[in-house]
Amino acid sequence: MTAVHRNETVTRALTGVVFVTVVMGAVAWSAWSNALLWAVVAFLAWAEWFKAPEGPPTSWPKPLLFLFPVPALAALVWMGEAEPYDPWPILSFLWMIWANDTGAYVVGKPFGKRRLWPAVSPGKSWEGTLGGVAAAAGVAWAALGLEWLWLGGLMGALSTAGDLTQSAWKRRRHMKDSGNLLPGHGGIMDRFDGFFYAAPVYVVIWCIFAP
Repeated sequence: MTAVHRNETVTRALTGVVFVTVVMGAVAWSAWSNALLWAVVAFLAWAEWFKAPEGPPTSWPKPLLFLFPVPALAALVWMGEAEPYDPWPILSFLWMIWANDTGAYVVGKPFGKRRLWPAVSPGKSWEGTLGGVAAAAGVAWAALGLEWLWLGGLMGALSTAGDLTQSAWKRRRHMKDSGNLLPGHGGIMDRFDGFFYAAPVYVVIWCIFAP
C-alpha cells in the first residue's frame, strides 16, 4: 500500500468513526437531538441536490428531492416522538443499513463475479448484494429477535436500491460524489442514500407489526 493510499484509508476510517459516533449519539441522546439530526441531514441533502449540475432534459425536476428527505427522514423523526422516547428501533435500523454496506463490501470485494447493474454501479455484484442482505438480516436477528430476520433482509435490499438510485443520479450528472463534506466518503447524500426507500418502509412496518 502506497503512502497516498494509506493516508486515504486512515482519513476514511477516522471520518467513519466520527460519523457513526455523531449519528448514534444524536439518536440515542433524546427525541430532540434525534429530530435535529434528521433535519440537518435533510437540509444538507437539499443543498447538495441544488448545487449539482443539471442532468439531461428528461430528468426529474430538482424540487422532487422532497421524495427523499421528507418521507425518509421525517419518518425517523416521527418514530422518535413516542413517549417515553426509545431510540432502540432507530438505532436498529441504522445498524441494518450499515451492516448491509459492510456485508456487501466484505463479500463482494473478494467474491463478486456477477455485476448487479454495471451501467450504473460497476462495483456492485450479486454476490455482494446477497452478502449485504444476509448481514442486515443478522443484525435484525441480534437486535430485535429471530422473528425480525426478514425485516433485516428487506432493509438490506431496499438500501441497495437506494444506493443504485443515487448512483444513477450522479452518473447522469457526471459526478463522482454528491459533495465533499465527509472526507473519504463524499457527501451527505452518498452516506444516506440507503435511506431513500428503506426508512419510510421500515417505519410503516414497525407501526404495523411492532408490539
